[in-house]
Amino acid sequence: MTKPIAERSTNYGAVGATGHFDFHRFPPKGFEVVQKRSRIGHGRPRYDAAVAALRTWKIQRLAGIEVDIVGTDEGTVYRPVGFDGTEATRAASIEPQQDFGPDGEPFLQPGDSVDQRIRIAGVQVHAPMRVIAVEEEPSSHVVIIGSLEGHPLAGEERFTVEIADDETVFLHFRAIVRHDAWWVKLGGPFARALRRRYHDRFMDVLRSIDVR
Repeated sequence: MTKPIAERSTNYGAVGATGHFDFHRFPPKGFEVVQKRSRIGHGRPRYDAAVAALRTWKIQRLAGIEVDIVGTDEGTVYRPVGFDGTEATRAASIEPQQDFGPDGEPFLQPGDSVDQRIRIAGVQVHAPMRVIAVEEEPSSHVVIIGSLEGHPLAGEERFTVEIADDETVFLHFRAIVRHDAWWVKLGGPFARALRRRYHDRFMDVLRSIDVR
């Protein structure tokens, strides 16, 4: 029997690697590095709309990926422990604060899992992932997601929506990725081209969102 997505582990070991400032110079062995940056608009309404899209899986859906959400269980979410010297600065498990997008859709939370699906030559491919972390700052918003057991690729994606001092809004995309399934390794060039197509779509779709 296939293990439920909520019970699966990540299929890569370097969880959180995309958050390291020097990740592109020293990626985990066997992983490719992807970095993209795109201007997606201007003004605080554009920024807020992009953040809402980021937190509701709209980026993936607009890029042509089907997404089924598996929420966290038991009223808690995972949050990494930080340290100040030898003292822990925050707990590893917190009560979730549920926020919602403008259309009423709940925002994703750390620990949430999804089953992403795309079609290749008429065959549906499942690509389960989990929200590793969410980072909120006054001028930026970050969501990091990692691949789970059963994903044909292994790796991590980091999406950052940022508003500059002149209110220009950018999307930054970072990823580490490795072909994991045998059939993906076999079709390496095709898999890379398909992957690049979706990564490019991520950079484009936020410009299409209506800002009211």
